[in-house]
Amino acid sequence: MKSHFLSLALLASTITLYNCSGNNSTDKAEQLNDERIEKQAIAMGSDAKEDAKRVAKYIVQLSADQTTSLELCRIASQKATNPEVRSLAQQTMQAHQQDDRQLRLLAKQINVLLPVEQSNDGKKLIDKLNGLERGTAFDLEYLDYMTKLTDKMVDVSDDLADTAPTDDVKKFAKEAKSSNKDLYDRAKQSKNALD
Repeated sequence: MKSHFLSLALLASTITLYNCSGNNSTDKAEQLNDERIEKQAIAMGSDAKEDAKRVAKYIVQLSADQTTSLELCRIASQKATNPEVRSLAQQTMQAHQQDDRQLRLLAKQINVLLPVEQSNDGKKLIDKLNGLERGTAFDLEYLDYMTKLTDKMVDVSDDLADTAPTDDVKKFAKEAKSSNKDLYDRAKQSKNALD
């Protein structure tokens, strides 16, 4: 009987992961989290449900943006011609890899499903950056993408810190906000130096 329930649980998790990996993995993860919260939180008030949905949305968005950032940084660490830009890409990649591991653990702890592939917006940015030739124009485009992306991550981290359901999530959100603010400042300074 236990193996039957285990098989059903594995099937359900496989279906959930499959459902998160479509045209826009981020939207699907948000939808599945909303549905799960609605079904599991029958005793919750509507305000508590909305807070839980907001937290799940912020975590999904941070995960999607970190995944995009990691790929952009990987490309820049190979194609950037300016040593400072290449160094920034490598340091940002390391910071976001660490943040990504922490975020995945936190998501698991509070039962939030994460996207399993790049968002459509992330794919577009990655394709554009990949299509550029090495040189100053590539470096500037990468820095432009990173200032926009890290600025967005600062805002989402701030929102997550305000609605965090646990001290661990609040601590992570505050640290992610600070780290992304530093990365934003460095990318902006590098961009201004190259302009």
